[in-house]
Amino acid sequence: MSSLFILLVLPLIAFGSEFVLVSVYPFYDVVRELSGGRFRVEVLIPPRADYHLYELSSREVIKLSKAKVVFVSGIPLGGWEEKVEKIAGDRAVPLAKNLKLRRYDGHGEARYDPHLWLSPKRMLGVARNAYEGLVKHDPEGKELYNENFAKLLSKLKSLDREFERAFKNCRYRVLPVVHPALSYLAEDYGLNQLSIGRGGVHGGVSPRELASFLKNMRKLGIDFVFSVYGSRSKVADVLEKEYGLRVYRLNVKIIPLPHRRDYFSIMRYNLKVLREALECM
Repeated sequence: MSSLFILLVLPLIAFGSEFVLVSVYPFYDVVRELSGGRFRVEVLIPPRADYHLYELSSREVIKLSKAKVVFVSGIPLGGWEEKVEKIAGDRAVPLAKNLKLRRYDGHGEARYDPHLWLSPKRMLGVARNAYEGLVKHDPEGKELYNENFAKLLSKLKSLDREFERAFKNCRYRVLPVVHPALSYLAEDYGLNQLSIGRGGVHGGVSPRELASFLKNMRKLGIDFVFSVYGSRSKVADVLEKEYGLRVYRLNVKIIPLPHRRDYFSIMRYNLKVLREALECM
């Protein structure tokens, strides 16, 4: 077989190989490391997409129908992810399965907070669900998945220990946030989340809610607030320009950047920002 023929055929083989889908980028690295190259791992929607208002394209629906396995949050993140679960059927693997979820009132009705990935401790459970999903749908790869699962748990436990050590001695133990995405992080590491109003992502904040938030901030002696990197927040702008609060932006969506592309490096960046704001020793 000529080398030219091989070069022509290899791209076709790769294109036609089986693949698995992850609904959103924060779960990508967990599934990728577990798969170990046995499957091509793709993310369904763009990393910077608005999880709450996203609409699936016809191309994404077609991709869903062809995926070997589809990993979803299991919460879900919006109407589009509910549609993903229906299309995938028994190929869908809910990553929040059997995990303790926190409720929050972000859209006028009680919902669960979807931001499991912002706590390394919760990601240990996410990794187990992803592992079990791969074994179920591809039992022939169990030996590889066992090996990769052990390595992944080791990395996540190491990250978890870093977070535990970082928050042991901090001047502040409150996380003032524009959007309540830090409830799991707060609960798992002995902190408290303080959010504005009901936490609506796109809804406005009433003068009463803003006044109550600022009153609590003054009582606690806090002059900073956390906002979401990659998303414009009018509330954060007002707090910064009109009330003089320092705004720290956390990479809540785990958006890949040139020098921080994977979950672990992005979470260590978030930890650095948190430690600076909370004045941790």
